[in-house]
Amino acid sequence: MLLKNSPAGIENRGSPDEPLRQRLFTPGPTPIPERVQAAMAGTPVYHRGPEFPALLRNAVQGLQEVFPTSYDVFLLSCSGTGVMEAAVANTLCAGDRALVVQAGQFGARWTDLCRAYGVEVVEREFPWGEAVDPQVVAEALRDDPGLRVVFATQSETSTGVLHDVASIGEIVSETGTLLVVDGVSSVAAHPLPLEAWNVDLAVTASQKGLMLPPGMGMAAVGPRVWKAHGRSRLPKFYWDLEGYRRSLAEGRAPATLPVTLMAGLRAALQMLREEGIPQVWERHARHARAVRRSAAALGLTSFARQPSNALTAILLPGGVDGLALMEYMRRERGVVVGGGLGDYRGRMVRVSNLGHVDDAGILEAVSALEIGLRETGWKFEAGAGVKAAQCVLKVSG
Repeated sequence: MLLKNSPAGIENRGSPDEPLRQRLFTPGPTPIPERVQAAMAGTPVYHRGPEFPALLRNAVQGLQEVFPTSYDVFLLSCSGTGVMEAAVANTLCAGDRALVVQAGQFGARWTDLCRAYGVEVVEREFPWGEAVDPQVVAEALRDDPGLRVVFATQSETSTGVLHDVASIGEIVSETGTLLVVDGVSSVAAHPLPLEAWNVDLAVTASQKGLMLPPGMGMAAVGPRVWKAHGRSRLPKFYWDLEGYRRSLAEGRAPATLPVTLMAGLRAALQMLREEGIPQVWERHARHARAVRRSAAALGLTSFARQPSNALTAILLPGGVDGLALMEYMRRERGVVVGGGLGDYRGRMVRVSNLGHVDDAGILEAVSALEIGLRETGWKFEAGAGVKAAQCVLKVSG
């Protein structure tokens, strides 16, 4: 039977008429702390008023701590894809060649964005579940010295893989090529030190490790980008980062920014500071280890060879319908997890510990997974997953 006092033994209903409380363990959007929700419920700051410069300054300084970087950080009203598009539009011309290293659905988004702007893409694709080999990047740069930008991903959300940005950056730094990194699902779960790793531009978004609703993208931009911007002839108006740079220097916004999200960001950044940024990274690492150990204890396989601390992609055994499993966990336990994408739809679940997740939440997610698997007929020692997680989290049963 399940361990005493495990979350699986706690009913998630107040009464038969009360709707089941939903808990997000998805890789985005992630849970929003009450403190952040309360901050967003206040009167919005006027983006042309006297209070706005301090709000903007707080956001920039806090994000610089979280990446970490000393580069300018710009806020845009958009999704993660929007700020990725801004990175393309500000660094290239139509007909330029760019290297995209991809091993999943979101790495491939760089390819789609580049081609939409007429950029010639040189692809280096790796199997889903595997990490990018930095030596392949070195060979591609050696074979084609005309490559202007390398586009990479730190945490691949579709596979749960963490790519070695530090090694890629070391290789790219020996050339005149820029390195642009998608940190949408990695920032706050992993360090992304731009200067130390020779990253020229990195992007992230509000609805992941920053514990906010969707709607705001962020770009950290280094000095080498501006030279590329000067020669870039791709069309841009709203995406023109030069306008954001001028506005930041004056403490204003080039267009209306999501001030409600910015108020929430101020609260979220304060929460991260209070916990300590290194401690936030360690919490994500510990929670990810707990989920991976639980999966192993249940006889399941973690998909990623080099796993991210933002989420765990778990392969399901034959005969287990991943879509039905996810629906059961949501409907009967109130636990919402991500599913497999592409060819892995119905064959995988992705359990995220990104953002505002505590030890009790991890145990709740693992116990819901156990109950759902048991309903499918998958055989394992009852309570094995929860017990494995407890051992990592040092929580007594």
